[in-house]
Amino acid sequence: MGRPPGFDKDKVVQAIERQFRRTGYAGTSVDDIAKAGGLGRGSLYAAFGDKSNLYLQTLAAYCDRTETAWAAVLEGPDETALERLRAYLVKSARFVHDDPDRLGCMVTGFVVEGVDHDPQANERVRQALRRIEGSLTECVQAAQRHGDLEPEAGASEISQLLIAVNRGMEVMAKAGLDAAALERIADQAFEGLPLTARARSQQTPRPVVSDAP
Repeated sequence: MGRPPGFDKDKVVQAIERQFRRTGYAGTSVDDIAKAGGLGRGSLYAAFGDKSNLYLQTLAAYCDRTETAWAAVLEGPDETALERLRAYLVKSARFVHDDPDRLGCMVTGFVVEGVDHDPQANERVRQALRRIEGSLTECVQAAQRHGDLEPEAGASEISQLLIAVNRGMEVMAKAGLDAAALERIADQAFEGLPLTARARSQQTPRPVVSDAP
């Protein structure tokens, strides 16, 4: 199979990215990559280089997209910062289940798999986590300024806790825990934040989406 007419590099990268997310770096062969991208081996190497280079390209593209997506969830005015933190947790709970293929985050997959073939990939993953933590920290600080979170609470520590909950829920979803159970976990995590008395008095229960048919 050669390069197909109308070759769209971005679409090929996204297709190959999903293959890596499905089977991991070690579990993905060059033939798997070529099939996912609809390319022959020669065209694959000519366009992207070897497997390691292609993994780095797909990982970088995924990280760029993920950082932008989470920033869009978390950025906004101080008065809605607490709502955005709750939205972060709810979206975290739904992340795997909202994907028809039940694929998890490529960054989490990289860390869990222990891929160490490329220091550039390691650094890109660390950078992605730092940027997402930064977006969370800014949102936490906004909620503190608005009087919804206790001002003496450590914004960085809260952000790291939320990232840990995010990654843990993803692993549990991959292990088979249903979305409704994960949303209950998200609600408990939200209730565990250092909310001020005013913020607690204003909270209303959030309806949980059922996985039942």
